[in-house]
Amino acid sequence: MEEKKFDEIMTELRATQEQLKSDREAFAAEQRAFEKEKETFKADPIVKRDAAVTDQLRDVVNAMKEKRAITLQGAGAVEVVNRLFKVFKNRTDILNGLRYFYGPNAQTKIPVLSPRPARPARVAEGVTNASSDSTAALGATSLEPETYFSELPVSWETLKYLPVDFENELIEIFADAFADAMAAQVVVGKGKPTYNEFSGLFTSVPAGNQIACASSGAPAMADLVKLALKMQEKVMNDPCIVISPTLYAGITAAAVTGFEVYKNELIMNRTIEGVKVLVCGYAPSTTTANSIVAVGFDRADYAVGVTTDITIRPINAINNTNTYFQALLGMDGKPICAANVYGLKAVSSS
Repeated sequence: MEEKKFDEIMTELRATQEQLKSDREAFAAEQRAFEKEKETFKADPIVKRDAAVTDQLRDVVNAMKEKRAITLQGAGAVEVVNRLFKVFKNRTDILNGLRYFYGPNAQTKIPVLSPRPARPARVAEGVTNASSDSTAALGATSLEPETYFSELPVSWETLKYLPVDFENELIEIFADAFADAMAAQVVVGKGKPTYNEFSGLFTSVPAGNQIACASSGAPAMADLVKLALKMQEKVMNDPCIVISPTLYAGITAAAVTGFEVYKNELIMNRTIEGVKVLVCGYAPSTTTANSIVAVGFDRADYAVGVTTDITIRPINAINNTNTYFQALLGMDGKPICAANVYGLKAVSSS
């Protein structure tokens, strides 16, 4: 009886040993697969970029703790800037769809490429005098970033008891600091060389592209339709119209006999003849004679140049527990082809 019991125990033991061996082999196979996947994950360029961004932001945090200046440079800084612009675009729709170009610092001219290639034209066999589309030229213009700065007050408590995710919060902080400035510059920047600002949309409408409103004062629905149709005539990639909330409210509130379908389209879709209408608080609402009251442009035709180095400098104030960090970033912007910018122009009363 005892011998039989012993044999049963040994049989169970051998079965357990076999199961353990099988489990160990399965675990080893899973471990090898995991290590292989991990190496593949590390090789992923997106993961590498994220790691570079994290390193850059950690350097910023350390610099803040030590109250020293820091300049972000290199691949990680490029990704920080890219993330900044992604957040910028969520702040205001005017920055969506623009073309962004990068340079190493504010002393660098950033070459800009045309938004579209030259339009192909049919030629006969053996032709020797083929015509070409001269409006689309590579390297048509360049951007020269000017330095913009914002002061970021950071409390002593924040520096001493930094939360774990403070590094990620920095992107939002920088975006809050620079998004408004960039959007305002794109819309109403006064240009160079007098002001050393962006060439804003409302200050870049060529005289030949200024469409007079039908009557004095604020633009009417008919004027907006005329501008939209002009842009459709130019066959733009991503056309849109920029107008102030005040003038937009006046157009949608006014009686529009004969233009009801356009009013419905505008209110429901924020479009006119399929052209996107951007209501932007930075757009001017002045309706004196010759004032530009709305601008139509191709978003793919506006270029923004930005430097990929971001400088942060600490400033201490007397009797103040905050440390003020000056964040400096180089930016510039202009239409690539100014001839594709159109505007509605207010007229004087007769």
